[in-house]
This record gives sequence, C-alpha cells and structure tokens, in this order.
Amino acid sequence: MKNPWKACFLVLFALGVFIPSLVDAYPSGGSFPPTFEKHGDFWYDSWGITRNSYAGQNGYLPNIFYETIGDNSDLAYKWGREFQQQYTSRLERAQAILRFVQQRVVYGYDEDTVFMEGEAQVEWAWNGDEMAYMIQRSMDNLGTARGDCEDVAFLCATMYYGAGFDVAIVEAPSHCALLIWFPEYPDANIYWKIHDGRGFGWIWVEATGRNNDLGWTPPSFSDGDFTAYPIESGGGNAFLIEYVSYNPQEPSSGEVVNVDAKVTPLTSQVRNATLIYYVDGGKEEGIEMISVDESLYRGSIPGQDRGSEVEFHIQVFGVGGESTSSGSYVYAVKDSIFGVEPLLFYVGVGLVLIIVVAAIV
Repeated sequence: MKNPWKACFLVLFALGVFIPSLVDAYPSGGSFPPTFEKHGDFWYDSWGITRNSYAGQNGYLPNIFYETIGDNSDLAYKWGREFQQQYTSRLERAQAILRFVQQRVVYGYDEDTVFMEGEAQVEWAWNGDEMAYMIQRSMDNLGTARGDCEDVAFLCATMYYGAGFDVAIVEAPSHCALLIWFPEYPDANIYWKIHDGRGFGWIWVEATGRNNDLGWTPPSFSDGDFTAYPIESGGGNAFLIEYVSYNPQEPSSGEVVNVDAKVTPLTSQVRNATLIYYVDGGKEEGIEMISVDESLYRGSIPGQDRGSEVEFHIQVFGVGGESTSSGSYVYAVKDSIFGVEPLLFYVGVGLVLIIVVAAIV
C-alpha cells in the first residue's frame, strides 16, 4: 500500500510549497555521520575544534560556524540560498527559515541524544550541516531531528547567512542563540546594538521553541548580559573578515594581547588592515596589522592597567578606497596585583605581617 503521507508530500511539492531539496552530497568533513578523535577528555573534529566545550580558542563557539560556509558550504548553506530564491521578501524569508527549523527540530539534551563510544556527552555541539543532514534523514522517515540551543543556533546561522542576512552568534549564560541584522523588521520586542558600528537593528532568533516569534528576545536575556560574535554575509563588502581571535582572552595588567584574523578579498585587493581599539570607551587608537601569510593578519594591543575594559575591531582598506569592518570584541584586564587576585594578595600580605609581628614579639 502506498504511504498517504508520502503522497501528500509530493502533492505539496508539486503545488510549489517550499521544502528544501534532498541532495546527494556530504556535509563538511566528507562523511555522515562525521568522525571525531578524542584527546584527553574532549572530542575534536577534523578542524581541531572541540565539540565538548564552547570556550577558548579551540572551543566550538563561534568556531564551528565557519565549518559550514565558504569553501566548506554544503546542505545548510544551500537551503539558505533556496529560501532566498523562494522568498523575495526579506520579512517572509526570515520568518520562513525560523518556522522550518522550529518544525523540523525537537529540543533534546546532549546527554540524552549524543553518545560517543557508548558514553553520554553532557555537552556537545553539531555544526549546521550535521544538523541539516539529520533533518534530511528525519524527513525521509516523516520524523524530526533532535538538538539543543547551540545546534539550532548554528543551523539557523548558516541558513540565514546563505539567505543573505548578516548574522551574529550569541553566547549567553547557559544558552546559545542567534541575532540577524534586520532593523526594518516591524515586530521585535527588543532591537539590539552590539557595538559593530551600526547601532540598533539586530533582532533575536530563538529556535528552541516551536512557538517563538522572530525577533522575540526571551526575558531571561533582556538585560543584555551576553556576547555576540557578528559574521557579515559579504553582500556589498569588499572583504570577508573571519576567524578573529585574541590571546590571552583574560590578560593580566600590562600583558600584550595578540589579535589574528583571516581576510579574504571579495571585490578588491587589500591595501592594509588596521586594528582599532578603545580603552574604557576612550579615544580611538589604531595599529597596523602585519600580513603573516596570504590571508592571515596579526596585530598587538599594548598591555593595559588592571581593571581596564578594551573594545576592538578590525578595519580592512582596499586599494580603491573600499573598506570593511569586523564586528567588535571586548575583553577585561584582570583586576590583579602581581598576577594575583587583590583579595588573595592582601590576605597573603596580612598573613605575612602577622607572622612577622608574632616573630618579633
């Protein structure tokens, strides 16, 4: 007997209802399911990114987003392009992408859904293509895929990026989500500014619940206590600025911070790249970055006093006067004395004084 649901699917497709096409391809990494290697307590993918931790230079946030765009783009990016072709209205396109992900992914905790060598993974992140292929397989079986907040955030990020939106990965307390640049959107409850030089106009994309509207920021995050990692779509930009990293991420007083970035020419050749930074919201300072190889640029922010907050971004200038700016990044200089937390330092000094006084008496 023919499957009536499959027949319904074919009718909807014939009527022109958009459903991402099923393709014969592999996700980034060359195989599905993907392969990983364990080093110590963490599992790493073929890009050297750990899937068990969001933090640090090798953490998945926002690094695994870059595994599904550019030369690595595959199914999730392709879906985004198809949404762009299907919906000429940015409003309809943005809403349709969110609806699709909400309808195709059911929330599932990592420890209940991800097992490596038979061991449940308390923390795990899938990239956008891995989630897309899980969805594709679930569609074949008339089911749904499972993922948690970072999984749907990276899937949405790749699809929105492919559909022509500038995106920003959100790192919030115990949560991961997405912002898209959409200042003309009429129904957001909050319009965010993330210090990328464009003002208010980023809206929240919350795909973890099936009834969450586009532009709705959950009350738990309305205080703005989160970090946003913006990635521009490249539309209209002369350069693509990727893989921005800085080390150390929590410098001590007087410690130099090294900043690296990959710069890819889109419509012009690079004349120079400038590392622009502000200390405690003060005067703009600029340092010319050095070209380390064909695409990697590096600059160093001088050491600052303890307790200082440093905000920086990268501005790339082309030979014809074109320029592209990265998003902004912020770090705080440790409030330490000789590399020790002030409370511990003064407690230590106090103990030494007590010992000295006791010895004298």
